[in-house]
Amino acid sequence: MANTRTLIWYFYRPIFLWNNTFSLVFAVLFILHGYNTLPFGLFFKFLGYASTIFLQSATTKNVYMYYRNAGHSTRRMYAYVFGIDFLIYIVLLFVSMLIRNELLKG
Repeated sequence: MANTRTLIWYFYRPIFLWNNTFSLVFAVLFILHGYNTLPFGLFFKFLGYASTIFLQSATTKNVYMYYRNAGHSTRRMYAYVFGIDFLIYIVLLFVSMLIRNELLKG
């Protein structure tokens, strides 16, 4: 399992900033515009995932062989990475809900 965690981190590291930028932009939009942006946010996040797959496959296609030789398919690595990223997105959304509620109170 420790080897899998290391491989997931190596797979996620190049796209970490890209994916979390989409999450942070939506969090700011949510704080500014409220709950009406939630459906747009999910679409925005999936657009980020699609662009991540495109950028990753276009720029580092030869790197995939490293994960295949380690016994992990590319789809499984994307599932791990997107699962972790979606958890980060949910936590960020919860925090932005708390911030928005505090701003509306005060």
